[in-house]
Formats: sequence, structure tokens, C-alpha cells
Amino acid sequence: MLTYRLVKNLIATQDSEWKQLVKNSLGTNAHPRRIHSYCLSREALRLCFEARGIRVAIGDLILEGFGAVKNHDLLTISLSHTPEFGAAVIAEIKDVVSVGIDIEPMERSVKATILERISHPEDIKLNALSIWSLKEAIFKAVMNSGKLKQTVEFSELKIDHETWVHEPSQVRGQWKLEEQQGLVVALAWIKI
Repeated sequence: MLTYRLVKNLIATQDSEWKQLVKNSLGTNAHPRRIHSYCLSREALRLCFEARGIRVAIGDLILEGFGAVKNHDLLTISLSHTPEFGAAVIAEIKDVVSVGIDIEPMERSVKATILERISHPEDIKLNALSIWSLKEAIFKAVMNSGKLKQTVEFSELKIDHETWVHEPSQVRGQWKLEEQQGLVVALAWIKI
């Protein structure tokens, strides 16, 4: 159902293709760290397509909004990045309304004041970084779904065992957490 990939390195032989995509998407004045993380997340996206047998040229990795790739409207996508990694998830819209992904280094700490602000009183007990990552992934799935017009507050998202709900709208979905390569990987989706 979901296909996701993590990427730490770009293929050097494709440098000119990445430079052209960056120039077309970010312009010529983007910060080098922004460019690097942008390319890592797009490489992860390209590899997701490849895992599904779809060849997409680097120059065609153009997003429509935050949840789709131009000319691939049968798929829903989400991206995330850290300074060292890029991540992407895709799913077919015949199965899933929208998806969300967040990656965070396992050594990252979440301040108690932030955890208090984003938590729902009925969230299941997880560590602070897992709660943060799940809220980010769920937020992306909800906002990419087209079901809500206004921005969602993290504290309105209630995390239960393998499911979640945005309480005001009753939009519901599922989630999964994994640890890979020193990262917490949070995935969220809304099924049809």
C-alpha cells in the first residue's frame, strides 16, 4: 500500500539534472543546505516511483501542492528531510486519500513546553520525539487530504494505538513508527 524510502546520498553522475531542477524550483539564491535537503527528499521520491516500476526523470519531480507530483495524479505523496537525510512516501489514491511522512534524528530532543502544546489529553503514551514525529506526519496527511480548509492544530490530533483522529472534523487515519539509520520515521495515512 505505502512505499517509502530514505536517502542519505545523491548520485554524483546526476549533478547537472539536480542543478537544473533546483534552478527551476528554488531559483539561484537558495541556501546550500536547503538545496541539499531538497534534492535528498526528491531522490527519495524518485526511488519510491522506481520501486513501483515507474521511471521518473529528475527534472519531472515537480510537485503540485504538497501531496502530488505533476503528471502522476493517481498517486499521493509526502516528503520530509533532515540536514543529512531525505524521505518520501507514496501511495495509490485508489487505496489512500493522502499520506504523511516525518523523519527526525533519534538524538533530537523535544522540549517539555512544546510537547505540552502539541499533545492531546488522550494521546497514547509514547516518547516525546515519537509524539512530535507522528503529529508532523498526521498533519501532512490531513492537510494534503483536501478535507479541511483551515490549518489543523497538533493538539487536535489524538493518537491511539495504530490509529489517529482529528477530533473537530472526525477525519481519521492510521499510523506507523519505525527506527532506521538513527532516525525516527513516522508514517500516517487516510484510507479510502
